[in-house]
Amino acid sequence: MRATLKELTDKLGVGYVLSAYETCPWSAYDDEQEMSCSAEVRMDSDAEELEAELQIMRDDPKEGEKPIEQIYHMTARPAVSNKWDVKIAILKGENKAETVYGWEEKTVNFFHACVQELKMGKIPDFDAIIEKEVNKKERFGDKAGGGGNKSPKIKPERVMGIKSGM
Repeated sequence: MRATLKELTDKLGVGYVLSAYETCPWSAYDDEQEMSCSAEVRMDSDAEELEAELQIMRDDPKEGEKPIEQIYHMTARPAVSNKWDVKIAILKGENKAETVYGWEEKTVNFFHACVQELKMGKIPDFDAIIEKEVNKKERFGDKAGGGGNKSPKIKPERVMGIKSGM
C-alpha cells in the first residue's frame, strides 16, 4: 500500500499530517468490561517513520487474559516520489502480508474503524471489525487464479450464421 503521508494519516483517522514528535491519541473506557482501549498514531523524531498502535488494558484480567494486550501495530516509512509504504502491519500478533491480499490496506481500514468507535466513546468489537474489514473477500482476494465454471459450448455454425439442413 503506497500513499502520500496525508492520504495515509487520513486513512488512519488522523485528518492532518503529523510533524516530528507529534502524536494523535484516542481512548475509551468501559465500566462493564472493566477495560480501556487506546489508539495512537505517532511520528518519530526525524519525521521519517509513522507508527500506529491499538491496545487494550484490563483492570482485573480473568484467567488466560493479559492485563495489557496489543491488538494492532503498524509502521510506515517513506518509499519513493513522496509516497509512504506500510512496512509492518501486525494484527492480533499476526502479520499475514504474504498470505492475505491487500493485508496492509485492510489492517489500516481496521485501525480506522476502531478509531471511529473510540471517538464515540466505545470499546471496539475487534472480531466484528476484523470480519468486516480484513476477512472480506474481493475479486482475486485469495491471490489464486482460475475460474469456477466451465466454458460454454459454442457451436461454430450458430456463430457464423450458417443454416444447416434443407
